[in-house]
Amino acid sequence: MSEIAPGSTQNVPGQPLSRALRPVIIRSVAEAQQRSSSTVEAEHLLLALSREGSEPVRTVLAAAGLDPKGLDAALADERAASLRVAGVTPPPAERLSASPRVVRPRWGASAREALVRAHRVAAANRRQRSGELDLLAALFSLELGTVPRALALAGIDSQGLLASARHAA
Repeated sequence: MSEIAPGSTQNVPGQPLSRALRPVIIRSVAEAQQRSSSTVEAEHLLLALSREGSEPVRTVLAAAGLDPKGLDAALADERAASLRVAGVTPPPAERLSASPRVVRPRWGASAREALVRAHRVAAANRRQRSGELDLLAALFSLELGTVPRALALAGIDSQGLLASARHAA
């Protein structure tokens, strides 16, 4: 397996990327690596938007408590809730730390779905390439997976937040 070259967006699923999404895609790969994940998933894309997104997107996310720290907390709550549903007591956070991954993670199903949906949103708005708001809309429209569960547990009104982001942009 190869290491990820700085600035690399090779093998990104879906349609051509807009220049606006390149930093988010690169950061999502880094987020997956830092969490020792073998796949880039929707939560990594959302974390990347909270860190590398445009100022309006980051501001709207932060106002809803979804800044990087708040999003980490929401994802930790989702992980703990999922473990409890399975009858497993969540381990202390310090036991979950791992060394960052140095090999390129593959694109997971939820990230692929989010990128495809982002392209559909852009196409519906007669744009050839998807942007950050398209990706945010796609992430908030997911029905299954970690992101929708984390947003629900955090009490986030996804559609209201998306409307705020569109208004701010």
